[in-house]
Parts: sequence; C-alpha cells; structure tokens
Amino acid sequence: MQTLKKLVEKYSDLTLPMIERLTEEAESIKTNRAFQRFDVFIDIRNEYTNQAVVVYHQKPQVGQSLYQHTVVGKKALQINEPGVFHALETGLPSLGLLAETQENKLIRQRIYPIKFKEQIIGVTIVESDVSGNILNSFRGKDANGRYHDLSSTIQLFGRLDLAVTDQLVDAILIFNESGKLVLTNKAAIKLYQRLGYLENIIGLDYDNLSLDGATFKQTINELAQMGRENKFVKKKKLQYLDSYFTLRKLWNGDNHQLIILIQDITEIKRKEAEIISKSVAIREINHRVKNNLQSVISLLRIQQRRLKEPQLKKALNSSISRIMAIASTYELLAKQVSDDTNLASVLSLLVSHFKQLNDTEKITVQTNIDPQIMIDSDRIVTVSIIVNELLQNIVDHAFPADKAGKIKIKGVIDHGIITISVIDNGSGFSVKQISSDSLGLTIVRSYVTDKLQGKLAIDSSDTGTKIEFSFNN
Repeated sequence: MQTLKKLVEKYSDLTLPMIERLTEEAESIKTNRAFQRFDVFIDIRNEYTNQAVVVYHQKPQVGQSLYQHTVVGKKALQINEPGVFHALETGLPSLGLLAETQENKLIRQRIYPIKFKEQIIGVTIVESDVSGNILNSFRGKDANGRYHDLSSTIQLFGRLDLAVTDQLVDAILIFNESGKLVLTNKAAIKLYQRLGYLENIIGLDYDNLSLDGATFKQTINELAQMGRENKFVKKKKLQYLDSYFTLRKLWNGDNHQLIILIQDITEIKRKEAEIISKSVAIREINHRVKNNLQSVISLLRIQQRRLKEPQLKKALNSSISRIMAIASTYELLAKQVSDDTNLASVLSLLVSHFKQLNDTEKITVQTNIDPQIMIDSDRIVTVSIIVNELLQNIVDHAFPADKAGKIKIKGVIDHGIITISVIDNGSGFSVKQISSDSLGLTIVRSYVTDKLQGKLAIDSSDTGTKIEFSFNN
C-alpha cells in the first residue's frame, strides 16, 4: 500500500484521511471474491494534467491477467477510458463501457466512484476482456447508414416538439422508458466520440451517458415534479472535464421517451476566457504604463526644482502637466476590464491632478459631463491631452495674477456626436492673431483634426473664451 500512498501524494492534493479511504478500498478489493477473476484497479485524477493515473492494480487470483506489464503509475487517457472520466466527473457508476488498455487491448469496464464525505476521490475499475467479439461496435465503423436525419426520427417515434427540429446542430439523444438510448443524431455521435467513447452509443444506458450527474430515475422524477411533459425545461449549463455544454430535457409522454438536447458551447467559453485573459493583460500593461509615467514625472520634478529661471520652470511644468494627463487616464484604464472608458471619470481625475500641480486656489473648475458618454481607450488618452492643454492655456494666459476666475468643462452626446467645451471668464484673446508657435493650441488643433477626425471651434472676447471640439463616437 506504500506505492498507492506515494502515487496519491505525488499526483494529487488528497488529504491523509482520503488516502486512508483509498487504502481501505484497495484492501477490500483483495478480499472481495466477486473480483477474483478480474483485473481490478484504482485510479485517481492527476491534478497536474487533469488526466487519470493508476495507483493500484489487483491481478486476478483465478485465471490470467489481461496485462503483461505493470501499469501502476501510468496515465489513463479520456480517449481510451471514457468511463473512468465519466465516473470521476459525475459521480455515477459507468457500467459496461468499452475501453482500450495501455497495452492496446479492447476491454469492458465496470467503474464505481470512491467517495469521501460526498467528494469523489477516485474510482474502482473492474475489467473484462471482450476484444474477440467487439469489432462490430468499435469506433472505426461508419455509423452514418444506421442513423438517419431527424425527419426519420420523427416518422419513427411520432410527432415531437418543434423545438427538436430547430436544434439540428445540437446533439439529440432519445431514450426509451427503460433508459436505453434508442436513437440519436450525427452531432451526438461526434460529441461522445470526442469525449472518448469507443463504440456505438446506441443501446447504452442513460446513466452511462449522463453529463450532469443525474441518473435516469432522478431525471424522470424531476421532470414529473416540474409538470413539464412534452415541453423542454430551461437550459442548464454545465462543465464536463474540459468541455462546456447547455442541456435541455423533455419527457415525451405520448411515446414514453426522454429526449435530451446538448449544445456544445466549449468554443464560446474558450473565446470568453481568451478575451478575459487579454483584458487582464491589457490592464496590467496600463498599470505599468501609469507607473512608468509617474516615474518620469518624479524625475522631471527633481529637475524642475534645480532650475533657477522661471521660464524654464514654467515650460517644464507644462510638460509635467501633459504627462500627468496621460498618466491619470492610464490610472483609470488599469482598473477596468472593458475597452471603453467613462469620460466623466477621466476628466474628473484629470482636473484633480491638474489642481494639485498648478496654483489654482483662486480658480474654480466645474465639470458637467454626461455620465453616459463612453470612449475607447485610444481616443480617451487623446481627449485627456486636449483638455489638459486647454486648462494649461487658461491658467497661464486667461487670468492676470491674483484674479479669481471660473472654468467650466461640459460634455454632451447627440446622435453619436460627442462635444466637449472648455469655457472660462478670463480676459480672452484675438482668435485671428493666435501665434502659430503656441505649442498648446498647436497640439489641440493637431489632436482634434488628426487623431479624433473632429472639428475645433474657438470663440473668444474680453468677457471670456469658449473652445469646443466635437467628434464622432
């Protein structure tokens, strides 16, 4: 039993009481006279690969073993032993399923879950050699001629719910009142082949094919209690190993049939996981960009403190302000999953950082942004830079020293057109005489026209200035 214990500790995170339960199972196999003529195994789930691994093998006490070499410690694959994984996943016994050994011999398996306080910790497998009379059921046989399209199904079993005909791309399983699979479609055959089933699934018991852990009896009782005869119950989503499905069940009382529809949504789930993974990666990138920009800001501030000329300090402060605008935007981008960003949140943070950087005690800044406006990550950075430049220009030029002032930032959306206005009550300027070497307004014009493909409007007088830019969302 030491080998069993070492293998379980190596390939799983099962606790000591769970290992003791497996040891008890192995001891009972030794003394169970019903197993004397069979190869009997205990398999557990390999936590590293999600496959199964053999941790115990009891050879027949009467007759020859099916195995020439030891298989303890070897892996069991889903494509060769579907019943093992069916039992591990659903907790239901798998009885009489065809399997292929590690030595490429066809066998039948009886598989029983081993539980510890309702948790499935392994399976007991009893194997019988059937390789001589199983060829007609092996998976290499072309079953297309045996299973007709759904119209044939309807003719054979009578009129079904119209929902069946709408689900031809889904797997369709029809069981008789004894729980035997009597008819299916090509999608179902392909699905169970992918799950490792080696033979025709026609004739198999419901419990051997159940994906949600419910037995045939439990399913019939559940449908009866719901009073949903001849109507499909609500879709149930489930995971089976590495696959994802939605399940719908119907009891056809007229013909005493249980009909199961299985929709494979594995690819959809994989795409969703891929999108989430990429979103997390993008958030991490945004976080690192923000940190790097803040490091640059810190270095520039050190340089600014060493400068003595006011004009140089002012120019460096403008550069710090621009970088701060970008950094504040990336700070928000790092906290969200979606690519679209709320404009009101971005500009609120930008204004907060701008006030910290500039001496604006006598200047009030108000924002009135439609909270419904969302902008993609590429353009939200551009918008932040534009608004920051406009704020910087106002602080630098609109108000004489010690004069109080007001700045209003508005944002509206109308028929998909976003319009952002920055308004002040400062001294104004001549729009026609704007210097071409004004870096701030040069940046604003360039970004509005080239990056946003938008329009810029400037209206200024001695009572204040309104600069407005609009673009298509």
